[in-house]
Amino acid sequence: MRWRAFVAKVLYWPVRWLTRFETIFDENISAVGDPQHVVYVMRSTSVTDLLVANRALKQAGLPSLMEPLLINGERHARVMYLEQAKADTNEAALDEFLHLLKSHQKERQLDVQLVPMGLFWGRKAGQEPREGNTMVADLDNPGRWRKFWLVMFSGRNILVRGSRPVSLRQMTDQHGAERKVAQKLARVARVHFVRLRHAVAGPKVANRERVIQELLQSAALQKAIADEARSKKISHEKATKRAYDYLDEIAANYSDTLVRMLDRIMGWMWSRIYNGIHIEGGDRIRALAQAGHEVIYVPCHRSHMDYLLLSYVIYKEGLVPPHIAAGVNLDFFPAGPLFRRGGAFFIRRSFKGNKLYSAIFREYLDRLFQKGYPVEYFTEGGRSRTGRLLQPKTGMIAMTIQGMLRGQQRPMSIVPVYLGYEHVMEVGTYLKELKGKSKEKESMWQVLSSLRHLRNFGHGYVTFGEPINVGQTLDKLTPNWRESITLGAEEPARPRWLTPTVNLFAEQIMQRINDAAGMNSVNLTALALLSAEQHTLSREELVAQLDVYTALLREVPYSNYAYVPAESGEELWQLAKRHDKFTVVSDTMGEMIRLDGTTAIAMTYYRNNIMHMVIVPAIIAAFACGHRTFKVEQVSELLSQLQPLLKEELFLSHDAEAMPLWTQAIVEHLVNVGLLHALDNEHYRAASRDTTEFFQLQLLARAASETLQRYAILFELLQQGEAQGRAALEQAAVELAERLSAMHGVNAPEFFDKKLLSALISTLKRKDYIEVNSDGNFIAHSSVAALSDNIDRLLDAAVLQTIRQSVQRRLQALR
Repeated sequence: MRWRAFVAKVLYWPVRWLTRFETIFDENISAVGDPQHVVYVMRSTSVTDLLVANRALKQAGLPSLMEPLLINGERHARVMYLEQAKADTNEAALDEFLHLLKSHQKERQLDVQLVPMGLFWGRKAGQEPREGNTMVADLDNPGRWRKFWLVMFSGRNILVRGSRPVSLRQMTDQHGAERKVAQKLARVARVHFVRLRHAVAGPKVANRERVIQELLQSAALQKAIADEARSKKISHEKATKRAYDYLDEIAANYSDTLVRMLDRIMGWMWSRIYNGIHIEGGDRIRALAQAGHEVIYVPCHRSHMDYLLLSYVIYKEGLVPPHIAAGVNLDFFPAGPLFRRGGAFFIRRSFKGNKLYSAIFREYLDRLFQKGYPVEYFTEGGRSRTGRLLQPKTGMIAMTIQGMLRGQQRPMSIVPVYLGYEHVMEVGTYLKELKGKSKEKESMWQVLSSLRHLRNFGHGYVTFGEPINVGQTLDKLTPNWRESITLGAEEPARPRWLTPTVNLFAEQIMQRINDAAGMNSVNLTALALLSAEQHTLSREELVAQLDVYTALLREVPYSNYAYVPAESGEELWQLAKRHDKFTVVSDTMGEMIRLDGTTAIAMTYYRNNIMHMVIVPAIIAAFACGHRTFKVEQVSELLSQLQPLLKEELFLSHDAEAMPLWTQAIVEHLVNVGLLHALDNEHYRAASRDTTEFFQLQLLARAASETLQRYAILFELLQQGEAQGRAALEQAAVELAERLSAMHGVNAPEFFDKKLLSALISTLKRKDYIEVNSDGNFIAHSSVAALSDNIDRLLDAAVLQTIRQSVQRRLQALR
């Protein structure tokens, strides 16, 4: 020990000058009862590691590794080493574990926390066929000479990981204080370090050409190649060449060296582009990865920035970046090769009918799962042009579940991820595409031209939502799913239960993405101004309305994973104002904030990011504004009837049975802040019309106006119209929505979106609001009339008049 202390003094300043580290400690560490009653377990006995770890512990306010632990005057080691190659070091650690456990038997109030400490130099996984280059490889105890080179080459890129503490009091109480308990503790610690290394650095990287050749020789692809040669009447060699070309088009070429370089570049770039990145739920994904799960990230898709931002955040959370399924349209020079080395593998938009490509892509994805690479894909298929979640494409989800049917041994978890921005650089392009302009093909010129627009984009928001354990979810949905497991050259099973199960998974993923949504200064300001007449509010009105939204969502959260900013309305407005999206006009009575023309249309994109969080409070507010008095039961009944439509349109995660309790909580909050008044234990009414509170309630209500107008159009067409085919009903709904948009200034591009209206019609049919007569035409169910009347009472009188007159004119024209 004296010799180690002397070496530590000699090396202190050289190591301090040559090394730089990032620190990630699990949240539980800061909650330990007595910070002095902390001991550490490490894999490396290196003095260099000791010095770096000490600096990290000092930053975290935890005891030094060199300070002994004193318990009732008795000295204990502060750190135990589990060095795999040295039996004497391991025995010394076991002796120390046993010593501590026995101290807990003597002292009943004692509770020492054992913290695993891992140091990762360069976070390099190494090559699969051989050990990595030892000068830069991330090894636990590489020897003094190799450690010197490790410090020189990787000393500026060290990750210090402090894991969740283990209570030795709990271990002693549950298992006693015998040597076999100390051995069990050491065994658990070793497994933890193996899993931690896998989570941080990932599995060893295989040469890309070797991966392609191994896959081509696999039984499944040999069968697929033979089938291709037979069905297309080509030679086996030509079919093999085709399979090679497909794999060459698909396969990633992951380089941890490039990832480390990009970490530096991205760190610089984010500081230039964004004011900050707000991250929620990082502890959840670290826990999954460290528990040995195969992690599949499924984010929403807003921007091309998504690829870079999510990988960067995952890396900064102390985890290996995922392999990303990217559209083959992004495989252009020089971006394509860079994306591949960053972990991207490319997928065609559609490969329906191409059995060979389908088999190859499935086998490649299955190899990633089997080897333990984290994977990322976008279920929406493409970027959302409206700011709402798109209907999911289920192909990748189906292949994920089929991966389980190929005998996947490790637990597999899907992590929904919400990505939000205060500025999306493509919004202008999205608006042009929604107006009919063709989508521009991605190219190097497009990338260079977009760089001109890079500026301060405010804040980015990344929330890791509630994970979906694939195996456990399959057990609930399809208890006998394991009977469908296939191995070897067999095609992955496509049992009858697969499609409906995949659809349920897709629905749950989209709902959990929305559950993790984040409000920010821009989307809240957009929500308020787009709800106002002429899209204009005074500064005081805007600030007050921002406070209304945030107070409501804090007191009655949409979900446990949603993010609501802690800033006041005034602070949020100051943040939003920096983006030059809002026009500020001053007169003798103060400032007015408004949205003009094209800007108002663009701001619907940001509002739509959070529409699902406010739609139910908005409908409750609209109900209060449309009735002299009301009961909670009346509102919750309407919301229960509308829930299938809201779920289809906005991926609402609350079911119909949850509406009464949710409604009651919202009504009570609105009473507490004065927007509603309780007349007795059952009846409520809106605040007086001449008050500020009524104005705020009305602004809240208008957030639901476009949604309710869409529903009113469909119900009016069903209720007043004659029997008609589906295509005719869809076309009539689109035309009526366009007319309403033109006459009443509805600027939201999705208001008359045919896909959205078609999906709503499908939901109405599925929920029996639409019946099909003997001629195959749609007619309204008898329950439609009452629901239609209830919705009509929530609409502005002029809007309602336009809808009814337009339907009547259409009927007259058809006759």
